[in-house]
Amino acid sequence: MPVIDVAKSDLERLTRLKYEEIAKLFEYIKGEIESDSGERLRIEVTHDRPDHFSAEGLAKTLKGIAEIEVGLPRISLGRSSIRLVAESITERPYIAMAVVRNVRLDEEAIKQMIQLQEKLHETYGRGRRKIAIGFYDVSKIKPPIYYRRISQEDEYIPLGFQKPVKVREMYELTEQGRRYSGLINRENPPALVDASGQIMVVIPVLGSECCKITEATRDVLIDVTGTDHRAVANALSILIYSLLERSGSKEVEIVEGGTGYSHEYVKIYVDERAVSEFLGVKIAHEDFIKYIKKARFDYQEGAVIIPPYRINVLSWVDVAEDVAIVMGYNQMPREVPEIPSAGRRHRTEVITLEVRKSMLSMGFTELNNYVLTDEAVAEVCSPARVANPISELYTTIRCSIITQLISAASALKRRETKIFEVGEVVREGRAVRALAFLISRDGATLTDGLSVVKSLCKRLGLKCEFFPAEAKWALPNRMAEVRGEITGYIAEVNPDVLTALKHAVPTVVAELYIG
Repeated sequence: MPVIDVAKSDLERLTRLKYEEIAKLFEYIKGEIESDSGERLRIEVTHDRPDHFSAEGLAKTLKGIAEIEVGLPRISLGRSSIRLVAESITERPYIAMAVVRNVRLDEEAIKQMIQLQEKLHETYGRGRRKIAIGFYDVSKIKPPIYYRRISQEDEYIPLGFQKPVKVREMYELTEQGRRYSGLINRENPPALVDASGQIMVVIPVLGSECCKITEATRDVLIDVTGTDHRAVANALSILIYSLLERSGSKEVEIVEGGTGYSHEYVKIYVDERAVSEFLGVKIAHEDFIKYIKKARFDYQEGAVIIPPYRINVLSWVDVAEDVAIVMGYNQMPREVPEIPSAGRRHRTEVITLEVRKSMLSMGFTELNNYVLTDEAVAEVCSPARVANPISELYTTIRCSIITQLISAASALKRRETKIFEVGEVVREGRAVRALAFLISRDGATLTDGLSVVKSLCKRLGLKCEFFPAEAKWALPNRMAEVRGEITGYIAEVNPDVLTALKHAVPTVVAELYIG
């Protein structure tokens, strides 16, 4: 769960509430105060609310629950006089900009801006691979702004530097350069350059001292670039509404050019009776509208109006959840089930425990991997893929545990390894409980795997039979299918697959489906 750092005094100023009142409201927003050092708070927030990654977003929600400000946050939209001229940048084709006017910034406000920027980079932006964000002082920029490629021989003053350096030098001299320059064409990186020729930022690596935000800044230009149009627009919405909490006039100007940004409210039609049934409480129409407005939404003729920064609200179920949050989960009635029943362990869990005991007694070490994994699993089976993965490490739902065990054996760097895992895999659209084990050593053969499976079946009192089988990832004539009261396979792994997974020791694997 993301953890953010905020100042008590700043949160009090933004919410117009005393800290004691704020602390009581945290139960409503699924937030938890992790530590309190006196002046500063470390707050754990939920990953589905990226608008809560700074004090401004928290304040906006808390003011709604406390009924200090209800309904849609106020915003005055206009068209900016700043113009963006964008070239086609293959690795980051999408760009959008907006200006928030009349902000009042101090040291803490700037800290919160940077915190929100970095939290969005690391989570929603997948380490700047998907989106990158920049803030600039409008008074220090000469429009129009050009989104174009520059040369690594060009010079600018990176943030934190006193004198100009070449872009290629910045790659080596800064942590950001070493960490993020691999995401772009290093020789001709994308950048923002204003009409005077000053480089505002090398995207997505590091900004410039020329137009950085200070406490004297009154108008802030925000840019978001990335590989996905929707992600760019969502991030810009969150950033706009965050900065509006620091703006006296609530003025926002959309910069034309590039792939653009459209400020749009989402309309979701909601059946109030369905919400009541879903939550198990009867909600009067007047109370329903009150809760909707406390959640910082609006209501029009059966539809709930959602502001653009609430990117987690996709259906009426999400609206129902917000209603429950502002009502307070502790206010929900509790009922004793009408039919008392005694619980007992499921057969699959009973077998799982016995399998684990047996494998441990045979000298295997147990591992626990995530159900989400990377594309390597496609070497063994056909996985379901995640539509919007947060990391390249978790792009698929595993259909086998085998590749994860091989990767683990590779990481251990031992000449002899015996490991296993019991967990869920998804095969043919259904989740099943699987046991997978690996024996890796010089001279390991199919016979080693068969011996383990036979011993396991005997200990569990299960009938198992073995038949020849073939698979692309297994050595020819070195694979067996298991049939009977449990099913699965045992095989010697093809060296080509081992090499792809960076493992150089002969390996036997098995996967059995036990529930």
